[in-house]
Amino acid sequence: MLLVKKVCSKAAVCGLVFVSLAMVQNAQAMSHAESIATRQSAFERIESQTERVADQVSKSQVDWQALQVASEQLLEDSLLLSAAFPVGSQQGSKAKESVWKKPAKFQQLLTDMQQGYQQVVDGVQSQSVESVEAGLDAANSTCRSCHRSYRSRW
Repeated sequence: MLLVKKVCSKAAVCGLVFVSLAMVQNAQAMSHAESIATRQSAFERIESQTERVADQVSKSQVDWQALQVASEQLLEDSLLLSAAFPVGSQQGSKAKESVWKKPAKFQQLLTDMQQGYQQVVDGVQSQSVESVEAGLDAANSTCRSCHRSYRSRW
């Protein structure tokens, strides 16, 4: 009887450990899925806000107030991306493995994009179309470079 209790007790402990590990793995998978969703949403907003800013600065009457909102959103989303690629979040992602295997260059490109969008914000604050356009050019150039190096085509 004592042996049966020990075996059952060990089995219960093993079962609890197994269930706990499964819950941790599920939580990690959910957090990775959330990371992927967060960065995809940020990239979608960056794309639409970049187009909005580019359209706005091409007008003869620039709406600086609308540009301020859009440029601040661009900077916020670009900053958010720095933490949106945690280790393990590559599964189910369109990003290449090199994002995680060689993160220094990837992080540098994110920083370059952020600097471009900071220049957009600064240009909006000083109401300089030239500065806004230069910031957009810098950010867009970084986006193209990053996509060539770090985004899977399928």
